[in-house]
Amino acid sequence: MTMPRRLVELLRGPLLVASTAVLAGCGVAPERPALPAPDTSTRFSTEYPETVADETIAGPWWHRAVAGAIADAADDVLSVNPALRRAAADVEAARAAWRQAEADIGPTLNADASVGVQKASDERGHSNRSLGVDAALPIDVNGSFTARRDAARAAFDAATADAEQLRGDLARDLLLAVVDGAEARQRYALLQAQIALAERFLQLIELRFTQGLASSVDVLQQRDQLASLRQQLPVAILDARRADNQTRRIAGLTPAPLSGLSLEELPEITGRFAIVRPAMLLERRAGLRAANARLRAADARFAAALADRWPAFTLSAGGVTRAISGDVTSIVSAALDASLTLFDGNRKTAIAEQRRAELIAEAEQLLDDWIAAVIDADDLLLGEASLRERLRLSQTRLDTADDLLAAARRRFERGVSDYLPVLEALRGLQQQQRDHVALQAELARTRLRLHRALGDTVAAGER
Repeated sequence: MTMPRRLVELLRGPLLVASTAVLAGCGVAPERPALPAPDTSTRFSTEYPETVADETIAGPWWHRAVAGAIADAADDVLSVNPALRRAAADVEAARAAWRQAEADIGPTLNADASVGVQKASDERGHSNRSLGVDAALPIDVNGSFTARRDAARAAFDAATADAEQLRGDLARDLLLAVVDGAEARQRYALLQAQIALAERFLQLIELRFTQGLASSVDVLQQRDQLASLRQQLPVAILDARRADNQTRRIAGLTPAPLSGLSLEELPEITGRFAIVRPAMLLERRAGLRAANARLRAADARFAAALADRWPAFTLSAGGVTRAISGDVTSIVSAALDASLTLFDGNRKTAIAEQRRAELIAEAEQLLDDWIAAVIDADDLLLGEASLRERLRLSQTRLDTADDLLAAARRRFERGVSDYLPVLEALRGLQQQQRDHVALQAELARTRLRLHRALGDTVAAGER
């Protein structure tokens, strides 16, 4: 019996036991969990307005929500936002990691060369020259390389969606600041008109006081009303400047004029909304797309952890040519390498269990994010409908208050009644005007948030 055959017989028993243990270990793995999923039959609790948005408009949600000039100005501001530039850099980093994972699946080729001279004690020199080429190709039998590539691709998708989410949030904050600034400037103009009217009535009351038809209390009350109106002017100026600073902050600018977004009147926010079912938010909202991409990444990492428990194979080949003092030798080699962890204290099993738990956590997070998005959109739909009704009723009250003030003024100027009905009518009109402007601004803000909540248009090829 030859030595190799004897060695094989001696090792046959231990190898059989080890192989059985390895196969048994590879067979014990965490099972793929049953993941929770959104209920696609869910519906919003309220009806949409009768008008429907034009889904053929290209671009993000604010291109449908506001006029073209304002949307273009918002695009210009967002193009220089530092946070978005940082997010773009994160996307490029994720893209590079994805390319790296792609490259790990393909072959590698390395070349090396060397030149040397050796001198022995007998004064004779020897020259050494060598040139070699090595190639390796991983054989993805267990699918671990493919799983890692899929995880890197999903991470890139998540980074891209996160950047889109940030862009949408900044656009919302920017347009909300535009509305806040316009409301403050409109309030300032309204206060100036009210002050001019209050000054006129103060002159009339002071004249009646000199004629003995009004008391000093009447004069002081009207002066107090005038002072109260003037006291609100600095607040309106401060609110307008803070809103303008918010737009400049998003633009990454120091306090300076910002053209195109400092409006004197409230911008018109369209009430034409996209008809969206709750399940469609998974595609339309960038934040939910990011959460879904992270779920896919977690699933791929779990698959890679399971694959790492099986043997890995690599096909390699190489060639080297050596010349020693003119004596040339060439060697070509090829090999199939296999590696398998025989014992690691269940480390790989623990990693697989960790990846499984992370997968469940991401699935639960996606479900929670979707539920929050549905409730957010539903609340905004309810709020928009309520504000439209309140604004309609406010307009009726505003018309009535204006008629009441005109009637009271005519009676006062004719001497039929004193100034008190006029003063009360003026105060009522001023309060109603402020309430009406506040309702208009709140409706504009709610519509902006609702357009944001319903997400971006999804192209037909992406559905």
